[in-house]
Amino acid sequence: MGKTICFILAFIAILISACNNQKQAVNENPYTGAWEITYTKYVYPDTTNENANFDNPNVKLLTKKHYAFGRQAGKNLITGGGEYTFNGDVFKSFPKYHSAISVGDSLIMKSKIEGDLWTITFSVKLDSITVYATETWKRIPE
Repeated sequence: MGKTICFILAFIAILISACNNQKQAVNENPYTGAWEITYTKYVYPDTTNENANFDNPNVKLLTKKHYAFGRQAGKNLITGGGEYTFNGDVFKSFPKYHSAISVGDSLIMKSKIEGDLWTITFSVKLDSITVYATETWKRIPE
């Protein structure tokens, strides 16, 4: 009887310890939260636009599987959103709405999060040209 009680107490202690583990879950989503743009670089066939100073904020909000963003560009408001997936360093968005481009296709980006900075690189076809992009976003504290 004494050995059984010791075994049960040891099992309960291990179970409590496992439930209270402060390590991040393997499947935790590092993208959830609010992000503000801090750097952009867009390479067109004939020019490069690089910016690290923004007059108007560009904010992106991500839940576990949805995203939305908005920014003021002069008198225009540019917005977009949809669903996304991620696997390793690949972030794939599936736009459901966008005020400046057509929707329906997915956008595959190379993604890296270091601390509170998230950098994505991708290319996008605009009309007949391909634009290569790099964006860096900073996590907005809760």
